[in-house]
Amino acid sequence: MTLRIHFTPEDLAHTTVATRPDVMWELTLSLHQLQTPRPVARCRPWLGHVRNRMRRCDLRSVLRRLTTLVPPRGAFPDSLTPPGQPSFDAAAERITGARRQQLADDLAAVFRGRERTLWVRQLAEGDRESRRELVWALTVYHRELVRPCLAELDEAVLAERAACGRRVLNGGVGRLLGTLSPTVRWAWPVLSTAYPSTRDLHLDGRGITLVPSFFCAAPVTLIDPDLPPVLVYPVTADGSGGGFGGGPGGAASRVPEGVPGAGTAADRLVPVLGRTRALAIRALSRPCSTTELALRIGVSAASASRHATALRRAGLVTSRRHGGEVLHVATVLGEELTRKAGRAP
Repeated sequence: MTLRIHFTPEDLAHTTVATRPDVMWELTLSLHQLQTPRPVARCRPWLGHVRNRMRRCDLRSVLRRLTTLVPPRGAFPDSLTPPGQPSFDAAAERITGARRQQLADDLAAVFRGRERTLWVRQLAEGDRESRRELVWALTVYHRELVRPCLAELDEAVLAERAACGRRVLNGGVGRLLGTLSPTVRWAWPVLSTAYPSTRDLHLDGRGITLVPSFFCAAPVTLIDPDLPPVLVYPVTADGSGGGFGGGPGGAASRVPEGVPGAGTAADRLVPVLGRTRALAIRALSRPCSTTELALRIGVSAASASRHATALRRAGLVTSRRHGGEVLHVATVLGEELTRKAGRAP
């Protein structure tokens, strides 16, 4: 079975790559990883974090509700991944205010041929208490199991975005589309990939947003073809830098058990440098140009130049001209700062 996405020339011009992890796609796809007997290798450290948290707090009620809507594999309601939401709080607000008919249609599409529990039937009927229980379950799951690893997700997606930029520069959008995942094939004007069901998605000039995902095991899209088109796909092994085992610079990092938000050296440097400069100093463990730095950390070239200048003035980065571009790299002091942050308890 195959998903076929049909492009026009206008769609190619409007193909973009998400700038940050989509927290709701990561949340829902992490539920797949939680239930599968064969999780992808990069998710195993996170599963250890999950086991640790479940020893400390009772998440059975939360997981029972969410796994009812998100099975081990296959479709889940589009309402759980509202498009264009910059944060979990914004997405939760969108889910809270979703139209009753929208959620009912989503559930009808997902549970076609499947038995519905009483709670699912109540959700479909617009029961307010059931809707509150759903948002509560999402909130607790995000707080306990997803939010503590956001720094790792950020690093993986930013590295993948940088890899996407290199592919476009070296071979155009066609090269990017043809190298998203081992299952993806690109032959103008159709991008095809193995899928749980046979589907045709016509973009009709709307373009598509490519969403790299840490927890994704295979490319996935929305059920409703009228929603803004997205293709969520797994971060590549070379783009993710090993996931929880390391970021763009290859330094070791993990989620300390039971310590939310203390996942990486870059994360520990945030209170001192700010998130973007903390990511930049990690990225500059390898020399790169201003343009490449911008791709690695997901900002504009002008912004990357300002951050590199600030880090250079602090003695953490050195810059030199090479041909027609300026190359930046972390100094010994900058590397030592990152290493010490990585060793912090």
